[in-house]
Amino acid sequence: MTRSSDGAQRRARPRRITMEDNAREAGVSRALVSIAMRDAHGVSAATREHILEVARRLGYRHNRVAADLAGRGAGAIGVFVADLHNDLYADVFDGIREILDPSGRRIVLTVGAADGSRDTAGLDGLLEARVGASIGLGVRLPDAELHERAGLGPLVVATRTVSGMLSASSDDVAGARMATEHLLGLGHRRLAFLANPPGDGYLGRRRGFEQAMTEAGLAPQVHVTSYDPDEVRADARSLLAGEGPTGEGRPSAILVHNDRAAVAVLGALADLGLRCPEDVSVVGYDEAEAAGLRGIELTTVDGRAHEVGRLAARTALAQVDAGDAGGEADGSTDAPSVAPIAPRLITRRTTAGQRRA
Repeated sequence: MTRSSDGAQRRARPRRITMEDNAREAGVSRALVSIAMRDAHGVSAATREHILEVARRLGYRHNRVAADLAGRGAGAIGVFVADLHNDLYADVFDGIREILDPSGRRIVLTVGAADGSRDTAGLDGLLEARVGASIGLGVRLPDAELHERAGLGPLVVATRTVSGMLSASSDDVAGARMATEHLLGLGHRRLAFLANPPGDGYLGRRRGFEQAMTEAGLAPQVHVTSYDPDEVRADARSLLAGEGPTGEGRPSAILVHNDRAAVAVLGALADLGLRCPEDVSVVGYDEAEAAGLRGIELTTVDGRAHEVGRLAARTALAQVDAGDAGGEADGSTDAPSVAPIAPRLITRRTTAGQRRA
């Protein structure tokens, strides 16, 4: 194809039909077309049907997301998901949708990266788009940076608690205590916690483990690992071989910061020819889908991610409704305290009583 024929083909493409075209053909104002498309008050049923019929004839498609964004909170709620590959975040998002879909609010979604490198860009993109409210799901930015962003619009932080901000989370301290007390109750005394990298908002599980161990008169053995399963597997092999940085011998039970990492620990046990739970008991966290699969059957803490998502969505909707009613919607200053969701322990085959030497 020649350059000139290619240019002619581009010129021949049909022009996109706009709201102005719809208004001109229907003989009404652009504002009236906008009202009819949003199914809002201010236009009669007959006029609305006439406008919609003209739109169908012209092939006009109303961009609801763009309209929501232009109207600053007329409908859209932004959701930032830190990692699409994380089962926990998928379950939280399902809970968010369960509340938002029936409300008629549009969801504007941005996605981060597993290492947290896109948190700033993804969250800022939503806030700068001036959606009615935003939900930050799994965001790892420091508390201070989140407070700075709250001035851009209502922000609900999900899966962690940030003092002075709207938050929706599970009680990680209580969940880790529950898991640790379960292992202590089985007779284990050499317990280790494979912890996630430290950061604001994600220290509750470590605190719960440390509290339960201290109250039992035992020294907490904490080993910081990664979110990457391969790195967790390597760290677990070192720990199980008695090569931990503190020099303790092999633990008889391990609490792991999430289920994905716990499955990597099961792999490390297999690498070393150790059995679970006969040689080492393992507890995960989050109740990921893989935890209940036959052959894994992981004892874990269910943070009730679906309920966390529902709570986050209800909180965001309340902020949008307050703004629509002319009130003040603010995700930061003097934000009301919301009690975290109570977790529950699910026992499966990976925990058992400690064998006598």
